[in-house]
Amino acid sequence: MSPATGYISPRNERTPAARLLRRLRPRNLRLRRRALASPLLALLISVFSLLPTLAPAQSPDLLRATQAFEAAKAANRVQEALDQGNRALQLAEAGAEDLIGLLRSLGDYAAQSGRDDQAVQYYGRALALQESALGHDDPDLVPTLTALADLRLKDKQYSDAAALEQRILGIERQAYGDRHENVLATLGRLRDIFRATGDAEAAARVEAQMQPPPAVDRGSLPLPGDVAAKNRYKQNQGFATVRVFYGTNRAPSGEIKPALFYGKARGDLQYGYLDVTVPQLHKEADLETQPRWADYVFNVSELRSRYVLLDKVVPLAQDAFLRALQQQVKSSPSRDILIFVHGFNNTFEDAARRAAQLAYDLDFDGTPMLYSWPSQGSATAYTVDEAAVGISGRKMSDFLEAVVAHSGAERIHVLAHSMGNRALIEALQTYLAKRAPQDRKRVFGQIVFTAPDVDKDYFIDAIEPLRSAADRITLYASDRDYALRTSQFVHGAPRAGTAGISIIKLRGLDTIDMSAVPADSLGHTYFAANAGAIFDIFRLLWRGDPPPQRCGMSDKAGGPIAVWVFNADACKGDDLLEAGVLLKRFGDLARERVVANIAALTDPSQKQQWSLILKRLDGLLAPVATPAVGKLK
Repeated sequence: MSPATGYISPRNERTPAARLLRRLRPRNLRLRRRALASPLLALLISVFSLLPTLAPAQSPDLLRATQAFEAAKAANRVQEALDQGNRALQLAEAGAEDLIGLLRSLGDYAAQSGRDDQAVQYYGRALALQESALGHDDPDLVPTLTALADLRLKDKQYSDAAALEQRILGIERQAYGDRHENVLATLGRLRDIFRATGDAEAAARVEAQMQPPPAVDRGSLPLPGDVAAKNRYKQNQGFATVRVFYGTNRAPSGEIKPALFYGKARGDLQYGYLDVTVPQLHKEADLETQPRWADYVFNVSELRSRYVLLDKVVPLAQDAFLRALQQQVKSSPSRDILIFVHGFNNTFEDAARRAAQLAYDLDFDGTPMLYSWPSQGSATAYTVDEAAVGISGRKMSDFLEAVVAHSGAERIHVLAHSMGNRALIEALQTYLAKRAPQDRKRVFGQIVFTAPDVDKDYFIDAIEPLRSAADRITLYASDRDYALRTSQFVHGAPRAGTAGISIIKLRGLDTIDMSAVPADSLGHTYFAANAGAIFDIFRLLWRGDPPPQRCGMSDKAGGPIAVWVFNADACKGDDLLEAGVLLKRFGDLARERVVANIAALTDPSQKQQWSLILKRLDGLLAPVATPAVGKLK
């Protein structure tokens, strides 16, 4: 298998692994606009999660050269890193498949280091190998073609960039049809290239191909009942601003640019707030990410109208932070706080953008917060991140203590993802240990563990003393989480976020099997990348509903302790989240206002979309069935 593309060689194309990855391929390609995961991590995932179908074939010398390459990268020794990478290329013994991965990794690193000519050479060699193995029209060529197009655009070689994008467009149209999101994204890039060259006629032709079906403009609908005013975060000049208060034990980098303000190094506990802009064109459960070339094409206003951006970072001393937090909590529609803890392979910027996207999509009425531990933001720095998260729990405990004692919040919810659950568990244990037993009850509202990369046995032992500290504790797990499969192989023990036969069943813990939820190629970010999953978190934070009162939940296994299976098909679509936000805003008057809104509309497509929202709203307003007797929630 190609670690860069997920390509399955002909000798394996009839295996179960091959069939699985071919089914996942269209979804994998959605990631081509984002930074690709390291080929080494992809190799681990593809090999170790699907054993015994495939087997690794790296020599000790190749492994050492690859490790030296990664070590030099982490130390920012550019020439040494490239030299070690070239040595690894020479030592590769697994054929073209391993070479493609190494070439892609070297190309990515050379591009990030500003060595564009070398990057073009690496990507070109990778592309030639892929074309030899796959042909010239396979969708798995798209990530490499996109990387080449980015470099051409960065260097203002617009005709070459346009030619590459047109080739990508042809591949995607043949694979997915004219209206697929990847096709529309490529058309948008092609249009922007033509605009940059001043070719208005060509840009207009591409724009005409992008004409979408008529959609509801939430900000300009007729206003009987003031439906358009439902969202907390208001759009202005093409974007909304989400303020997130943060704590971090990252050291400041010395950079002024917000995206680089905090680096990878460990430091003392820091406080502050940050602003993230969310474009008006934002789609629920998407995290619109700025590509590298965008700075060369768009001005600041245009970037804000297209991407989710970290716009401002304001560090504060603890006293000033707590005063500002108190004021924010007091002035918010609700006095709730939601603290998000990110996982492995996240920069401070990554974590900030994700926290803001969650708050925006959840229409969170309270104050969103972030705790960021010093992850390296690299898919190849797993062991470094493990060490960093291991020393971050106690720092986060101090952060929780300050927030609980001085924020003035009525309810404090905490949601952690992946490796970040390790920091959260230790922080909660440390914080609660300082309190008298009678003061440990219902300190928190919802505690949510999403895809925890935590040893299963350790997690089970840790949950018992936490149960009384929150209104409800929820575990989201999946048996399609390939990142956790790799972690399980590395550690030799099941992870708490894995479903299937090893799924955790505990009294006082709501375990939700999210295996049916579509996600990224690793199946690891389903909690924030699917509208149905976001709606489930929305209901949890808004009303604290138990699983049987939430959309798409069923206890198929039976038994004395329920494990709830989430039906993604029953809860998919943005209309469900829209209906939930309306119900939260307007209560019993929501239906009356939506009906009046539909009556005032003249556009048939808008009527249809709002009719779907009305149908969802009726479902939410319907009486809730009584849970079966004997189930322990």
